[in-house]
Amino acid sequence: MSDLRALCLPRIAMNKKKIHKYMQELRYIVPTLYFNFHYLPFRQAIHLSIVLYKPHLLACKGKVRLEPEDGRIYHGMVRMGFRMVSIYPDNGITWEKKGGTVVFQGNCTIGNDCHVSFGPKTNVVFGHGFAARACFRLASYVNMIFKRYTRFGWDCLCMDTNFHPIYDMKTKEYKPTSGPIVIGDYNWFGMGCKVMHSVTIPERCIFGMGTVVTRGCVKKSYCVMGGSPVRILSENVMRDYEHDTLDNY
Repeated sequence: MSDLRALCLPRIAMNKKKIHKYMQELRYIVPTLYFNFHYLPFRQAIHLSIVLYKPHLLACKGKVRLEPEDGRIYHGMVRMGFRMVSIYPDNGITWEKKGGTVVFQGNCTIGNDCHVSFGPKTNVVFGHGFAARACFRLASYVNMIFKRYTRFGWDCLCMDTNFHPIYDMKTKEYKPTSGPIVIGDYNWFGMGCKVMHSVTIPERCIFGMGTVVTRGCVKKSYCVMGGSPVRILSENVMRDYEHDTLDNY
């Protein structure tokens, strides 16, 4: 009997998780249907490739494209708004798209209490494996490219514009207020990081909690960076995505 329980209990727990997951999806099936068939061609939309939870759809203009690396389109390839971090509000996802193009190149997860805003002419690319767990803020009015496995911790911000120009009284010119953001493969941003306009980051960078990443700061592969001003805190290190939780140690 004890052996039978040992076999059955994990399966029962797994089935409960699946049921809970599907119930969450069913609660917001109407906006999910609208979103998919509004943006995607029928052959992609029929899979409900993009699944929403508690969506606040402020504007749905422009284009959304699915261009997975392996060409495979499947249900829930992109999931937005689902609660992933319990200490942040269960507010779902706020989507404001005034135009432009958003491309998903594979699996993408944007969690609870997140807000994304896209300007009329922006182009944003989310590479395969992109993940922002909670309280992620994105405002793009130029261009952003997140390459493969970009990961953001809680309460992070990405902005490719300052919105308000600053006038230089000596040069009689306005200072640059916007510019594209390009983030390389396997970058990891700790809690509270801010990525500002005109930034290009190489692969395998780690930014510590609260780091403000600007175009003039240090950015070096296989290093941990942080502080103000940003400096290298540790070298020859990387995040191992295959052993990525405390259970592995």
